Amino acid sequence: MQATNTISAQTKPNKRILSKIGIVLFLSLILCFPASSYNGAKKGLLLWFNTVLPTLLPFIIISNLIIRLQITKPLSKLLHPIFHALFGVSKGGCYPILIGFLSGIPVGAKSIADLVDNGTIQKQEGQYLLSFCNNASPMFIMSFIAIASLKQPNIRIHLLGIIYISAILSAIIYFRFMPKNKQELNLVLTASEYTKAVNESKFDITLLDLSIMDAFEVITKVGGYIILFSIPAQIILNLGSKDSILKLIIIGLCEITTGINQISLTNLDLSIKIVLITVLTAFGGLSGLAQTKSVISNTRLSIGTYFFVKLINMVITLVISILYIKLLLP
Repeated sequence: MQATNTISAQTKPNKRILSKIGIVLFLSLILCFPASSYNGAKKGLLLWFNTVLPTLLPFIIISNLIIRLQITKPLSKLLHPIFHALFGVSKGGCYPILIGFLSGIPVGAKSIADLVDNGTIQKQEGQYLLSFCNNASPMFIMSFIAIASLKQPNIRIHLLGIIYISAILSAIIYFRFMPKNKQELNLVLTASEYTKAVNESKFDITLLDLSIMDAFEVITKVGGYIILFSIPAQIILNLGSKDSILKLIIIGLCEITTGINQISLTNLDLSIKIVLITVLTAFGGLSGLAQTKSVISNTRLSIGTYFFVKLINMVITLVISILYIKLLLP
C-alpha cells in the first residue's frame, strides 16, 4: 500500500513537469510560426463562431433545462423499453443516448456528467454511456462531411451509420467482453431505478438564467479548445506536401474539422478520403478529447477509459469503412 502511494506521489510531479514543458513548447511554436499561428487561431475562432456556437448553444441550454426540471424522467420512461433492449441501460441512462446522438461532442458528455453529478445514474453507467454517446453530431456528419466536404450527399446516411454503429460496437466490446469490465457493467445494467432522488424543480426565470450561463461557460471552453488546437493544425498544414497522408492524419488528430476539410481538398481517391475521414471523426480529435475532459472534470468519470474506447472505435471504424467501400460504395 505504501509502495503504491509512493508511485502515485512520484507520478503527479512528473505529470506537472511534462505539462509545463508542453506549455513552453507550445509557446515556442507560436513564436516560431507567428503567421501560421495567427491564421490557425483565426480559422478556429471563425469555425467556433459561425458553426459551433449557433449549432451547440441551443442544445446545451435546452439540455440544462431538461435536466434541472427533471423532464428526463418522463422521457426516460418512454425510451427505456427500446434503449434498455438495445443498450442495456437503466431508465436514467436513456436521456444521454437521445441528446448525445442528436447533438454530439461535448453535449453528450455534459449530459452524462450532469446526471452522474446529481445521482440520477451511477458512475459506472456514466462511463459506459460516455464511450458511445459522445460522437460527432448527425448534422456535422451528413451536412459538413458528406455534402459540404466530400460532395457526396448520397452517402450521408451511410457515413452516419458507420460512425455511430462503430461507436456502439466499441463500447460493447470494451464493457461486455473484456473480463475486467464485464462484472462492473452487469452491476450497472441491472440498476433499473435512479440511484438517488433529486428535489423537484419548478420552472422560473432564475432556472433559465442558470441554464444559459452554464451553457455559455461550456461553449466558451469549447471555443478555446478549438482555437488552441487549430494553431498546431495550421502550422503542420503549412509544412511539406499538402497531399501527405501522414500529415493529413496528424492534422485530423489535432482538430477534426480542419483535418476533414484538408482531406476533402486533396487529389486522393474518394475511397481513401472516406476511410481517413470516418476514422478521424470516430476518434473526435484531441480537441474533442479536451472538450470532453473539460465537461466531465467535476465527476469521477475517467478520460483515460474514454480515450482507450475511442482507440478501439477507430479500429472498428477502419474495418467497417473498408467493408463499406468494397461492398456498398456506389
